[in-house]
Amino acid sequence: MIIDCHTHVAGHFTGFWQPLRYGQVKDKGQIIQAMPPSFDPPASPPELLLAHMDEAGVDRAFLLQHHLYGDQHETVLRAIKTWPDRFAGFCYLGGYDAPDLPGLLERRIEQGFIGLKLELPTTRRLRTDFRFDGEREWSVWERLEALGRPLALDLNEATPADVAALRRLMESFPRLRVLNCHVGWAVGEGWQERALLSRGRNLWVDVAALPLLYGPEQEYPYPQAQMTVRWAVETFGADRVMWGSDYPGTLRGSTYRQLLDFVRRHCDFLSPVQKEQLLGGAAQAFLQGIA
Repeated sequence: MIIDCHTHVAGHFTGFWQPLRYGQVKDKGQIIQAMPPSFDPPASPPELLLAHMDEAGVDRAFLLQHHLYGDQHETVLRAIKTWPDRFAGFCYLGGYDAPDLPGLLERRIEQGFIGLKLELPTTRRLRTDFRFDGEREWSVWERLEALGRPLALDLNEATPADVAALRRLMESFPRLRVLNCHVGWAVGEGWQERALLSRGRNLWVDVAALPLLYGPEQEYPYPQAQMTVRWAVETFGADRVMWGSDYPGTLRGSTYRQLLDFVRRHCDFLSPVQKEQLLGGAAQAFLQGIA
């Protein structure tokens, strides 16, 4: 089974991205090519993701949320209820400023979401004083561990103070399953420190978006992304590393099949068993007992 552990769907953008035409959005007064021009108007319906998955031979996908796309709980719920064998969905909590955050999280889980996703840059745009070890936030991690549900983290722009707080979080909640997306955002100063937070029994990383993190000069089959995959497998073990696409934004520089095939048909340093783990086995273990 092949599982894409990192995708996004959106019926209509309700967050920081203001949709324009032909894959373009406006954010902070700037026009951004957020997805290919064929996404017109800019949106990411689950039916379109399914078509890409079917064409490439992908069996299942995780649907993640953050505030560039905005609140997509209704779209994700529709997807996971309509195609329960194809999708597993993560909720999000915006700026972590709603009353009774643990209760809101639990209600989302009861609706059918399997876990919680947090993307640090958009969370801090919503609430500048967000802290991983803040009192409100700590109550969320406590409830998440008590529910036995996972936490997916995008640590782009994480500071050394964030890394220290996350170490305390992981030490305090050893049963909490954590997915460190993009290998800790594997570019820029301090990325290995962010990635190394995932050393532990209940901790995973995904390799989503690596082909595009290193700039447009990196062409298929993405040699620098392959080097990072190799580092992740050697550091954490193939059973703790998941393949993901970060669809749809990554289609600006790759086809969906290329985002899969740089691992499936290349990464020759991986054994057949290791490739099987990256492409689905690790994600199945991550989901064990949940969905």
